[in-house]
Amino acid sequence: MTKERWLQERRSDPYWRKAKEMGLPSRAAFKLMDIQKRYRVVREGDFVLDLGAAPGGMTAVASEYVGEKGLVVAVDREEVKVRDRKNVVCVNADVFAYNLHGVIMKASGNRMFDTIISDLSPRHSGDYDLLAVQQLDLLERTLEIASALLKRRGNLVVKAFEHPTLRQIENRMRRMFFQYYRYVPRASKKRSSEIFLIGLGYRGFYRPREASRGRV
Repeated sequence: MTKERWLQERRSDPYWRKAKEMGLPSRAAFKLMDIQKRYRVVREGDFVLDLGAAPGGMTAVASEYVGEKGLVVAVDREEVKVRDRKNVVCVNADVFAYNLHGVIMKASGNRMFDTIISDLSPRHSGDYDLLAVQQLDLLERTLEIASALLKRRGNLVVKAFEHPTLRQIENRMRRMFFQYYRYVPRASKKRSSEIFLIGLGYRGFYRPREASRGRV
């Protein structure tokens, strides 16, 4: 797809236009709004960890949900454009960084998280099978982070792409959480295979896969 075609499609996207009108950093905000309305994954006063947060659409929405007594820690290698809110702390880091857990805990004041949201996604190379494998690595890393930083009974929301390899992650999440759901927000693009996996009520149980695929 050419840059001109991409820009044309973005301008014709009602969620992109609405995000711009509302001053939101990205259309991803509406995905979290939809998930929140259906599953209520975030509550007032919660501490929320937002992985792959840039440019900050979900971060902005989460900060409204948690209110003044809550906190959102937004992690990304790129700039998160939600820096003027007192209840948002931005961490510029790679999710595969060896010291990530310590950096995040410092940002939260050593408090575990009530909810973890991940909008992590690899760069699309055009090879869908490669994309699925790379996304599997990101999903696995998200589960590792959740096992270390998510409170018991906490919630997890992760972006994935439909693919046969996704079953292993889904099976693991079914064991990790009391409730598990698959959901496609209305703001997801129609031609996309994007899906969100939602775990409610962390059991405190996690078993990593036998062999690591390494970094993305």
